[in-house]
Amino acid sequence: MSVSYSSINRKLSISEMAEIHGITRQTLIYYDKIDLFKPAITEENGYRYYSTLQIPLLREICFLRSIGMPLDDIRKNNTEKNSNTMIELLDNQNEKLKEQISKLTRQQQMLESRLHIYNEAHDFSDTEYKPAIIHFPERTILYHPWEGEHSRYSLHYALMKVWNECERFGLLPPNRYGSFFFYDDLMAGTPLAHTGSCVVLTDLEPDMKPSGLHTLIEADYVCMQRFGMPYDEEAIDRLCRWIDENGYEIIGDYYDECLLDASFYAEADTEPDFCELQIPIRKRP
Repeated sequence: MSVSYSSINRKLSISEMAEIHGITRQTLIYYDKIDLFKPAITEENGYRYYSTLQIPLLREICFLRSIGMPLDDIRKNNTEKNSNTMIELLDNQNEKLKEQISKLTRQQQMLESRLHIYNEAHDFSDTEYKPAIIHFPERTILYHPWEGEHSRYSLHYALMKVWNECERFGLLPPNRYGSFFFYDDLMAGTPLAHTGSCVVLTDLEPDMKPSGLHTLIEADYVCMQRFGMPYDEEAIDRLCRWIDENGYEIIGDYYDECLLDASFYAEADTEPDFCELQIPIRKRP
């Protein structure tokens, strides 16, 4: 049985074309307006219709939109379309999706980490002032010094400076943040001399060179959790005494991670943060 061309190539209204592809009339009107997909038939009375022969093209456009392809890229591909340009278009979109998936995965990990902290908040009092030794790999931190009088304001202001620097380089807002302290200042008896707010970077590319980069060495760290602010020296003194009394020595710059900041509490201005002081150590010879 033969099928005539005319029986295949029939006209479709905008509503019919939209229904076939599961999109709205407004979408087709917009595609027409931007010269992405236009009706093929214009009758004497000015009414415009699509042809059934246009269905494969619109189906392809809908597919490309479903995988996040920008309309400009689809339009450009329609004017220069061949197998090579289509492969290049899909390869480029595939790379973009991989980057988005990686970014979403990191965001989910950050969310789950914060959710774990909040869910376990009621147990924090059981771990306060109980030093534990944990091995950490090398970590890269981005730091900005506190300015003026040491206070919650100067801490947050410096942290915003760090986050702005992250944004400038297209980095995700890091989930791990706190305060960075210099070994030389501690040895000089002035542990807060150059202290500042910092974040731990996990997605820094080799060619990225934001200002304020420092390294926390790979080592065993003695870690002590407590309620307090990082500019309170009593916690540093207390942990340093523990290090000395247990036969260890300090071997590098150190870090005070904020596990739960004041935003968790109803009285944000008066409640202290819950932090974990981490100092790299080794056994004394």
